[in-house]
Parts: sequence; C-alpha cells; structure tokens
Amino acid sequence: MRALAITGPTASGKTALSLAVARALNCEIISCDSMQIYKGMDIGTAKATAEEQSAVKHHLIDLIYPGESYSAENYRDDAIRAARDITSRGKTPLFVGGTGLYIDTVIRGGAPISPPSDRAVRDRLMREGETEEGRDRLYDRLCLVDPEAAEKTHRNNLRRVVRALEIYELTGMTKTHFDILSREVSPDIRVGMITLDFHNRDLLYSRVDARVDAMISEGLVDEVRELYEKGALSQDTTAAQAIGYKELLAYILGECTLDEAADEIKLASRRYAKRQLTWFRHENDAVRIFVDTEDGKIKSIEQLSVETVEVMKNLIISLGEK
Repeated sequence: MRALAITGPTASGKTALSLAVARALNCEIISCDSMQIYKGMDIGTAKATAEEQSAVKHHLIDLIYPGESYSAENYRDDAIRAARDITSRGKTPLFVGGTGLYIDTVIRGGAPISPPSDRAVRDRLMREGETEEGRDRLYDRLCLVDPEAAEKTHRNNLRRVVRALEIYELTGMTKTHFDILSREVSPDIRVGMITLDFHNRDLLYSRVDARVDAMISEGLVDEVRELYEKGALSQDTTAAQAIGYKELLAYILGECTLDEAADEIKLASRRYAKRQLTWFRHENDAVRIFVDTEDGKIKSIEQLSVETVEVMKNLIISLGEK
C-alpha cells in the first residue's frame, strides 16, 4: 500500500492543512494522535470537529474510553486495517498527527532509524551523575525502566546509562524496545511523509499559548470536570496524564488557580512541541515544510496547501517507483 502523512508539533496547523490536502488528493484521514483515541477528550486533544469529520472521513478517533489500555502495537494493527479499507475504495490513506511513535510503528514496525536526542536532557543527566551517589541513582532508575539495558551496561558507564535514560525521557520507550523495533521493516505500507517545521520557534510557542487560551474559552474546564466526575481520569491512567487534563484536574481539586493551571498547560505544551520537533527532525525520509517564512511571517493556509499538495504529488510518484 501507498500512503501519505502530515506530521509536526502541536499547534502547527496540521488539521487545517490535512483537510485541504485530503480534498485535493482524494484522501481519507487516519489520526495519528495518542490522545485522540479517547472518547470524551475532544477540546483538549484538538480533535477535528464534527463538521470537519463529515467533510473528510476520519479514522482512529474515539476508539476507547479513558482508562482503557492501548499500545503502539494496537495502533499499528488498527492503522494498517484502516489503510487497507481506504485503499480498497480507491482512495489514499493520509496519516495526520504528532505522535511520532505511532507513525514510526506503522512505517517501520517500531522505532525511527535512530532514537532522538536532546542535549539539555543529556547534560542534566550527566550533571546528576557527577558523584558516585548520583551515578548509583541513575543506574537504579535505569534498572526500573529498562532492566534489559541495565543488565548489558556497567553501572559506572555513565554515558551509556545516560543515553538509555535520555531515550526513555524523550520518547517514553525503552532503548531495548528501540533496538528490537529498529531492526523491523513494515512489509505492509510505504508512506510519503511531510513534517511541518518553523524557522522561528517563538512563533510556534505563541501559537501554542493561543491555542491553550482558546481551549479554555471553548470549555475545556467543563470537559475535564465531567470526565473526572464520571471516574474517567483516575490518576494511574494514561488519559489522566494528558497535557491539559492533568493540570486542570489539579485546578478542579483545588490545588491551584485557573491561571496557574493555564500557565502549566502552556509550559507543558511548549516542552512537548520541542520534543516533537526533535523527533520529527530525525525522520530522514520526511520532507520538511516550513509554516513560517524566513522573514518571520506565517504562511496562509492557501499558500501552505499549494506547497504541500505539490510535494505530496511527487511523493506519490516516488512511492510508486520503489
């Protein structure tokens, strides 16, 4: 099968762009977002609206209730099934979302060619390991999150311990899992990917902040409160840790003010956007398309759509030649 993908950080405009691309290239959209799978979590996950979903058919949204378990492997099975269904009707699957692990699981059966890295995270861990006590703490942490990697690494080999912990912090996936999955290649599907990027990261962060304000204005507090009252946001669930939900739950429980919660959401969202940029810049096969111009102006959706459609037409051709 051949498919296309639009990836990139939160608040980069993937939804609007995907609708334009889907119409131009006869696509149906497969969500590639680890939080949009949850029913009832709509505003905080920036799901496509009912109107947008009726304009272009969407798949893998509202799959399960918060509290139910769902893995990247589950996603891959569901995504391949959806792609086959779309292809059988003569349309092109278009993956859209910012969960890098999900799209990589589809493309390669798992991890990207090389795990992402972040110098700030690595330096912080290295500083923590400067003392013998710190090295022991780091190694004990590795034993908890990735015992297989710990078994293969001497506790005094600080660089290897730090690298394994860095991978886990950035991706939520162990180095051991990366090593296994990076040897696998999906025989089912070939994906032509574009990833949205920014020349000026501050422009992205401004969009992130504006989106948080808009979500709160649209009723995110009530959405979180309703989910909490239904028992759908138990502390030990993945859904309860979603950005926006965790912080507003603290507000609902009286642990902070609404302004403080909003500031925490913005901070967490900006950090997440930075991690997403790091991840997708390691996608060597992806074509980077910038949302802003070099002189600091945001491109119009019309301009961005024309540019993206042209690139994706060439991607479709190249996929057919492989």
